[in-house]
Amino acid sequence: MTGFHTYANAPKVGRNKEWEKRLTLPLTSDMVDRLDAAREPGEDRLTVIRKGIERELKARDRQKISKGSGEG
Repeated sequence: MTGFHTYANAPKVGRNKEWEKRLTLPLTSDMVDRLDAAREPGEDRLTVIRKGIERELKARDRQKISKGSGEG
């Protein structure tokens, strides 16, 4: 007969989520067409969107820093 093991904490199965939040983003057909045209071979839409968001956030961070250093 096979013995069964009991654990105080059940072992986790699977992998950690890389993207923990999910957003729904309404886009026009023209925007989706432009997005598809901008994709590199093998690249999916989400990668292009994430890269664009990251680029914009970095630019805004730089903008905040430059505005903050101009005061005084």
